[in-house]
Amino acid sequence: MNIGNIEITIKRGNIAVEKADCIVVPEFNDCASYGGVGASLTDCGMRKGLDIYNEAVEKKPLESGQVMITESGLKNIKLAHVATVNAEKDEQFRVVFEAVLRLLAEAEKQGITTIAIPELGTGIIGSLTQEQSARAIFAAVNQFSLHYPNTAINTVKLVIFRSSTAPAEKVLSSRSFDFKDEIGAKEFNIVEWLEGMGYGW
Repeated sequence: MNIGNIEITIKRGNIAVEKADCIVVPEFNDCASYGGVGASLTDCGMRKGLDIYNEAVEKKPLESGQVMITESGLKNIKLAHVATVNAEKDEQFRVVFEAVLRLLAEAEKQGITTIAIPELGTGIIGSLTQEQSARAIFAAVNQFSLHYPNTAINTVKLVIFRSSTAPAEKVLSSRSFDFKDEIGAKEFNIVEWLEGMGYGW
């Protein structure tokens, strides 16, 4: 299914092994996130890109929603670091929307054509549901497509780790892409947090 001229695919898998010019990494605004997506990228030889980001933002933190594109450490793959991890519950939806919009604009400038993106704002300390994350991401793609109908970006892959793809597919099929700010509706899950921090049962 397309949004404008950009093909959207939704799949389950490990984003670090996706074939794409650019892989999106959710990050803190003042340091790299070496867990979650970051850990998968490290395992696949892309630690260098995380370290580049970490060094840069330790010196000059980004604002929430800002984007930095770096090399990854592997040939022909770039990392797009989006500062979305530490956004507050009442601003996370807008931050994800703005980050994806900035990402697409910067990718266009750099000649990137294929982008793999994970769910944003749904992690251990995230406040967005899967549907909210998909709405924010697809609303940004739609807004970008309206302003850049002849974009060179041809594919955006939403890659979902472990969870069902159904919520994102529902959002895409409904095609309700108008941006309307939302407050994060995901409840904090202590078991999920403990497991994510390495305290398995």
